[in-house]
Amino acid sequence: MINYTIIIPHKNIPQLLQRCLDSTPRRDDVQIIIIDDNSDSDKVDFKNFPAMNDPFVEIIFGKNENGRKGAGYARNLGLEKAKGNRLIFADADDFFMPCFNEVLDKYKDDENDIIYFKATSVDLQTMQPATRHQYINDCLEKIQKTNNWDLACLLHNPVGKFIKKDIVEKNKILFREVHKANDIYFGVKVATKATSKSIAKETIYCISSRENSLTKQNSVKALKIKFNEIYISAVYLEKIGKKYHFLGVLCICWKKIADASILQSILLLPKMIRMCGVRRTKESIRESGNFTVKNLVKRIINFIKNE
Repeated sequence: MINYTIIIPHKNIPQLLQRCLDSTPRRDDVQIIIIDDNSDSDKVDFKNFPAMNDPFVEIIFGKNENGRKGAGYARNLGLEKAKGNRLIFADADDFFMPCFNEVLDKYKDDENDIIYFKATSVDLQTMQPATRHQYINDCLEKIQKTNNWDLACLLHNPVGKFIKKDIVEKNKILFREVHKANDIYFGVKVATKATSKSIAKETIYCISSRENSLTKQNSVKALKIKFNEIYISAVYLEKIGKKYHFLGVLCICWKKIADASILQSILLLPKMIRMCGVRRTKESIRESGNFTVKNLVKRIINFIKNE
């Protein structure tokens, strides 16, 4: 019996992928799937691709069919091939902690739909402790203190969890195939469809903090995609009466867009008002600092000069 399927999307970082694989135990009850998302031949030696001859690892090379691409597309390919009772997701630049093998044994018969684990993080250049994991641990701690499981929607990143495959299959939950934030809607929907959840004490996952990672891409285009993914998730949560905790996430993303482009943030105001209401939208406008008369005049002058 396959108890676990580990799904790892990859693009252009074979050395880090190898590190991730080195931290992943080889077991008869664990299916390991790597999905390469159209890596560049000048960055990846496909003849010596990591785990190419490893009998415990299945490798899928994405074909960019009909324009499909990105980590969401890669993860969906992995879901199609998954055989395990539980799903475990990892990013190719991250790795599992030494206790991971013992944890797989400990929780293989656990009945909860989702088991949440603590995480840690390191700076990829120095391997010194980082802070990228802190929001996960803080949110888990808050859930434990308040027993408010609605907060689990904020833990939309799929890593650091054991997810029953039945929850995903029965509800036909897939990752969004977008360039950024493909996991938000997936994570939110899985959290709301799960009827039983628990928080484990172990730390099983280490997140790498690196400057050129997808999560560090904060161009206006990337932020707009992320805003839209948050908005779609908030609309879903609104329908089931659970949007409250997600509104702060939407406001934070909108303020980042406002810092980068007033015009783009103005175009998104109807969605902000629709979801957050007039009062909270006004608060976000005031907090952004970019909508003062002085700043607007300065930007208009700069725009005229550049013309």
